[in-house]
Amino acid sequence: MTRRARLVLSGVLLIAVIALGLGTGSVAIPGRPDSSHPGLAAPSSARTIDPAFGAAMARGGRSGRLPFSGVVDDPDRDVTISGTIVDARTGAPVPSVEVVFRNETGEETVMAGADGRYKIAIARGRYHAFVRDESVLSVGRADNSRLPSLPSAEVAGVPDEGLMPIVVAARDAEAVDLSVMRGGTIIGQVVDLRGAPIAGAVVRARGGQLRPTLGTDVAETDAAGRFELYLPAGGYALEATHERYAGVADASTRINLGAGARQSSTLTLTAGCVIAGRVTDARGNPSGDGAIEKRWGTTDLEFGPTGRVESDGTFRWVTTEETDVTLRAWPWKSPPSESRTFSCRDGARFTNVVFQLQNRTPDIEGTLVDENGAPVPFAFVDFAPQSPGGIGQQERTDAEGRWQVFSMPAGQYRISASAAGHGVTVATVSAPARDVALQLGGVGRIEGTTTLLANGTFELTDVTCADAQRGRGGIRLAQQHRLVQVTAGHFTIDDLPACNVWARATWRDQNVRLDVEVPANGTATVELELGPPRAKTVRGTVRDEDGRPIPDALVTAAYKADRNALTRTDGTGRYSLQTFSGATINVEAQGSSGMASVGQANVDDEQVDVTLGSN
Repeated sequence: MTRRARLVLSGVLLIAVIALGLGTGSVAIPGRPDSSHPGLAAPSSARTIDPAFGAAMARGGRSGRLPFSGVVDDPDRDVTISGTIVDARTGAPVPSVEVVFRNETGEETVMAGADGRYKIAIARGRYHAFVRDESVLSVGRADNSRLPSLPSAEVAGVPDEGLMPIVVAARDAEAVDLSVMRGGTIIGQVVDLRGAPIAGAVVRARGGQLRPTLGTDVAETDAAGRFELYLPAGGYALEATHERYAGVADASTRINLGAGARQSSTLTLTAGCVIAGRVTDARGNPSGDGAIEKRWGTTDLEFGPTGRVESDGTFRWVTTEETDVTLRAWPWKSPPSESRTFSCRDGARFTNVVFQLQNRTPDIEGTLVDENGAPVPFAFVDFAPQSPGGIGQQERTDAEGRWQVFSMPAGQYRISASAAGHGVTVATVSAPARDVALQLGGVGRIEGTTTLLANGTFELTDVTCADAQRGRGGIRLAQQHRLVQVTAGHFTIDDLPACNVWARATWRDQNVRLDVEVPANGTATVELELGPPRAKTVRGTVRDEDGRPIPDALVTAAYKADRNALTRTDGTGRYSLQTFSGATINVEAQGSSGMASVGQANVDDEQVDVTLGSN
C-alpha cells in the first residue's frame, strides 16, 4: 500500500492522475556513505504495513480521493470519453488495441481504430484506464520502496491500479490520450544446480522505474519451472527466489530486450545462506515492520537496509555470497537491536533467530502537523546530517503525527517532510532535541496555457520542491504522474506544494521543464510550449562574425529524423525553407558553423538569422 496524492483539476470535468510512490530522499555528508534507518532507497511505504496504517490509507483509496465535478447535466446519462492511444517514445498513434476502463463493478472495453483513436460510452464514475494488448503495454512509474524486499508471488501477474491513470468521468470529454510503450517477452526456466526444474519460484525483472500496469514483470514458475515476463523494451536484470533457495547463482546477467523481441533465459538457483527469525521489542512482544540492516563498515554507524521486517515481526534475509555478515533489526519508531554476526556459506541455514530491540530514549522527537495544525499520520520524515559524523535516517509518524529517531550522533540535522495535499516543510535541529514541531507549508495551484495544444492532455512528472533559498532544495515529492486536461489551450493543476516547483510536462514525444514559484493558497502562471508542430516558412540571412553575408552556406532545418529540410544560401546570404515550430537551424560554411532555433509563435512565416561561429 502506498500513500497517494490527491489532484483536483479545477474548471474541467474530467480528472486523471497516475499516482506514484514517495520520492523524498536523504542526503549524506559528502564522502561518507549513509547509515540509514530503516532505509535510504528511493522512498515509498512498504507493502506490508501495520493495521492502523492500512486503515488510514484505505479511507483515502489507493490512488487518492478525486472528487467528482459538481456540474452534472443528466446524472443518469452515460458519458462519452474519447482520445488517442499514443506511443510514449515516438508520439505516434497506436492502432487496433483494446482500451479498458475498469472500476469496482467490472470492465468496459473498446478497440482503438486504425488511426489510434478510441471512443467509449461509460456510466459516470471513477475508472482506472489502461491498454491490453500483446504488442504494447500500459506502464506507470514504479513504487520506489524505502525498504528492499524479495520478489513476491502475491503480485505476480496482478494488475497494479496504482500505476494506472484514474479517470473521473462526470461529463463527455475529448482528447483523453493514453500512452503506451512497445514491449517484448522474456521466456525462461528456473533450475537448480543439477538442472532440475524448480516449481513455485518467483521471478522478477528489474529495469528502472517503469513497470507494466498489469504486473507482467513478476511471474511464478509452473511445474516445469518455466516462466514468461512481458516488459517494455529496455535493459533488465532478473532475480528469483524460492523458500528452499537464497537466489540466482549468477546475478550479474542483464538482458537487453527490444520491442517485439522474444528472448530466453535460464536462471539457476543456489542454496546460498538464509537467515530467518523474528524481531521483538524490549518486553518480548513482536515488533512492527521495518528494516533488516547489514553492516558495511566497522562501526555501529555503518549499517544500511538490505532486508525487511514484516508487520508481524518476522523476517527472512538471504545472500548468495560466502562471507561473514553482521545484521541488526530496526523497525519503524523503535531503537535498533544489537547486531549479530553470521558465517554465511553455501547451504548455511540460521533459523529461529531473535533480534530484540533495545530500550532507549529517542535522540530527536517531535510532531508533524499540516498547514491547519492537524496531525499528519503515517508520513515519512527524513533526516540528513549537516555536521561531520552524522548519519542519515528516515522515520514514519504514528497515527497522531508523532515521530522519534534513535541512535543519532550529536550534531546538526536537516529534517524534511511532505504529505500529499499539505505541502512540505524543512527544519534544522541539533541532536539531541525534544518537542520539535514541524508544520507543512500548504499547497497552491498552477494556471497555465499551452502554445500549440488546443485540447488534449499532457503528463506531469518528476515533481520536486527546489526552493533552496527557503531551505527546501531537493525535496523530491510523492511521484504523481498526473494526466492534465487542456481545454481551449488552458489548464489548471491544484494541490501542488507551496515552493519553487520543478517538474516535467510531456505531450506525446515532447518534453518541457517547469520551474515556477507556487504560493501557498495562491496561483502561479506558466506557459508551456506543447502541442502539434506548426508548419512554417523560415527565412533568414547567414553572416560571418564580422556581419558579412555568406553565400552558398548549407542550411539544415532539423525536426525529428524524418522531417529535415535542406537548402543553400543565395549570393546575398539569404535562405528560405519549409519546416516546423521547434526545429533547429544548423548552418555550415567556410569551416565554421552556426545554429539557431525556430520559435513556437503562432505565425506562418518567421525570420531566423544565423551568425557563423555562434551556437
